[in-house]
Amino acid sequence: MKDVGHYLLKNKNMLWSASICLLAVILTIFILNTVLGLLVYYINPIQSIFWHALSPYFVGLLIVIIGFSILYEFYVFRSGGHSLAKQLNARRLSFIESTPEESVVLKLTEKLAQTFEIDAPVIYILPDEVGVNALTAGFHPKDTVIILTWGALQNLDELELYGLLGHEFNQILSGEATENTRLKILYSGLTTFSQWGSKISKQGFNRYNTTTRHKFETSFVAIGGVIWLIGSMGILIARLIKYLTLGGRTFYNDYKAKRLMLNNANIQTLLRIYVHHAGSQIHSEYSEAIAHMCFANSLSPQSWLNIHPSIEDRIFELNPTLLQDLQLENLKKLKIQPLFSILRPLEEANIEAYNPWVSPQPLPLLRLSPISFALNDAIKPLNPEIRKNMQRPELIQRAMQTATGSREVMVAILMIRQYREYIPSEAEVSRAIVDSLLNLDGRVHIQIFHAACENLGNMPATSARQFITKLAKIIQEDGEIGLLDALLIEKVKSELNLLPLHTPSSLENVKPQIVRLIDALLHVQQINSANQLDVRYQILERVLSHDELELFEEISDEPIDLGEIVNDIAGLLLRDRLGILGIAEICLWNDRIITQDELDVLELLYWRLGFETEDMIDQMQKKNSIMII
Repeated sequence: MKDVGHYLLKNKNMLWSASICLLAVILTIFILNTVLGLLVYYINPIQSIFWHALSPYFVGLLIVIIGFSILYEFYVFRSGGHSLAKQLNARRLSFIESTPEESVVLKLTEKLAQTFEIDAPVIYILPDEVGVNALTAGFHPKDTVIILTWGALQNLDELELYGLLGHEFNQILSGEATENTRLKILYSGLTTFSQWGSKISKQGFNRYNTTTRHKFETSFVAIGGVIWLIGSMGILIARLIKYLTLGGRTFYNDYKAKRLMLNNANIQTLLRIYVHHAGSQIHSEYSEAIAHMCFANSLSPQSWLNIHPSIEDRIFELNPTLLQDLQLENLKKLKIQPLFSILRPLEEANIEAYNPWVSPQPLPLLRLSPISFALNDAIKPLNPEIRKNMQRPELIQRAMQTATGSREVMVAILMIRQYREYIPSEAEVSRAIVDSLLNLDGRVHIQIFHAACENLGNMPATSARQFITKLAKIIQEDGEIGLLDALLIEKVKSELNLLPLHTPSSLENVKPQIVRLIDALLHVQQINSANQLDVRYQILERVLSHDELELFEEISDEPIDLGEIVNDIAGLLLRDRLGILGIAEICLWNDRIITQDELDVLELLYWRLGFETEDMIDQMQKKNSIMII
């Protein structure tokens, strides 16, 4: 009985869709015939505008073309979603030939399919689309596919891909993917002319060949433009009908996807599109036909009657305060930019509104020389497994059996790093623990710090903030701070659930923070001062434009909050974060041995920016061994 009801409801929805489509076809034919009637009336005023001598032939021609287009689409879609993927020139993903980014998508798809107990849809990629978008098509479980843009694959991290795929799985489970595929077929008659015009125009130029030009390129563009203009009326009518009938379902689908996934991953995906320079636009002659199938608007934001609301409206609907926080966060970032220093009084009142933990004031300066132990210790990094399993003094082992003892060990390690072998007499830490640590190889201290950090246990929020503040005051006691110490504090904040969620941001907005991070990275290195400036310039010229290089030519001597800077950079697109790390590796460690401190910094920085570190550490160790040999 339930299946019968579902069948009747599905047929009722299909009948409604077909009726609306028929109305759109009739309206389009009427308007085009009337426009032709105006031309006929201008030549022969005796003729009627609405039905003239050419009407039977013109209307018949339009009906034949529209009917043929719909029948052809039914034939093309005999393979379901695979046919649409082929029509869009999408590339199918497989585990055997996949890149790391593609493997993440395939694994997430398999995981979601198992969770919802359905067949895993096939994944396709639109290789030439830089916007962040996705769509689902198909009639049956075996022919259902999810098509992602290249921009989504390259710019979203795992959580954001999870939100995007979750939205598409919601469409599969609700049956909306099937309905959208049928609508694509029904409305194909109205979009055919426009697609023909776009295809003909594209024959007039070759984006990959700028040396030779097609001798008929002007003719192709002109003819295609005229055909597209004729078909624009069908596009406008189809868009109007879709806007009236489908425009309200986007908010509903966002709420459904959020409840289905039991998290806010789709909000994170929307935020990523919000800051992405290309948005969600798809530059294809089929972008109009598939607009109702996409996760977000596939057309230009300036287009009329878009089916999907703006990204800002969707974020506001899911979380009304999030956009305001994002705007305040962007305003707060201006304090680092030299051109906007006059705005500091305006934003200082809002700093505490969205940071769960605030760095102790006054903020320190950037440490311009590395803190390390004896030179022999700093030259050669230890193997991670050896360092993890090295014998520790019994006193340290006993201390780390309790949360209180672990905290004391962490305080002692940071004090040793800050003061080297000088510990203030009034320090609230066991001198025996300090002595035990000083008798160990200094390269083991960070490993002990990580182990102690895992033993912190649950702490009340107030106590956790006080403990982090205590650690922060230690590492900036002399008014300076280094990157490794700041990243260790970030690790503690993560263990105590006080690490702020990164707010997605664009590369242009955080370039000042990137410069300060590069300066901090550079001063971890065992490089003499003269070479440091040369390496700094090599890195910055890969990140900044020529005009921007002049702005950041000198190292800033302003106070710095490295935790906030790293958090801002963690909000960049996946490709941008990988680019920054790749530039740092090439310029800093491409032709020289990496030290233990440098390796610890690189590992923590990869972790803080959202990447796995084990493979990276193994790769750097092998490269380091080759250099030493």
